[in-house]
Amino acid sequence: MPDQNAAAVGHNRGDRQETELTEFQKIYRCAKRPIDIWTNYLYYTISLRIVYLVRNVRAVTPNGITLFSLFLALVGCVFYGLGSRPDVVTGLILVQVSYVFDCADGQLARYRKQYSSIGGWLDMIADRVKEFAVYFSLAYGYTRLHPGAAQVWMWAMVALFALYVLEYYGQVSMFKAPPRSANPADMSQPPDLRDEARSAAAPSPERGTPSEDDSFTRMQRWRSFIPFRGFIIGEQYFAMLVFLAFGAIYPYFVFVAVLGLLMCVYRPVVQAVKHRRAAL
Repeated sequence: MPDQNAAAVGHNRGDRQETELTEFQKIYRCAKRPIDIWTNYLYYTISLRIVYLVRNVRAVTPNGITLFSLFLALVGCVFYGLGSRPDVVTGLILVQVSYVFDCADGQLARYRKQYSSIGGWLDMIADRVKEFAVYFSLAYGYTRLHPGAAQVWMWAMVALFALYVLEYYGQVSMFKAPPRSANPADMSQPPDLRDEARSAAAPSPERGTPSEDDSFTRMQRWRSFIPFRGFIIGEQYFAMLVFLAFGAIYPYFVFVAVLGLLMCVYRPVVQAVKHRRAAL
């Protein structure tokens, strides 16, 4: 009997572990993909576990996480505005944690199926407020300690302009793939997960076909080896982490401004070519 009881306890423990693992897998599937490599392997590693911990806490809502993320970022920007090295590092930590929660709000919404237009609107507004606050406070704090570096404001505004344009590219329909017939079974999912499922189900061109032999496809194949998705939000936050960790505020502004403007040209050109090829 003791052996049977021990086996039963071990079996029940195994069932509980399997149930918990399955629950985390459900949350894992709620993460928006495809996404940049830094978000996938760095920020999602933390945000998915946060969602796992609060998944049954009804007082914690996706919109509440969005507002908490905004609050953390704004507090971090206060430290950015002070300008000293320790203050910038403190602000950097808070802003990076805010992005983790920014990832978590959408994951929790998908897990609970709490989709709403107000939630999407709030998330976009919070992101734009955070972007402006980050670049304004960094430039302000830098010029407090470097009064003769007024040109940093020019780089900050160019960088902010480029980021806003890149965000607009992600919203307009002309840069999305041509619509396909909707599968009624897919309509229970939010649009981003439906798009991901369609992309995964779409047949890829077979080797040796004309579409794979042209220069654009060859360029895209080589491009796929570069862990870079066009300077989307996760890549922007990772660039902030790297530059500010070394105290390189001015080079950070220049980097974001130059790369952002390049992506303002590159991304619509590539998307327009893909759109035209998909329509053929």
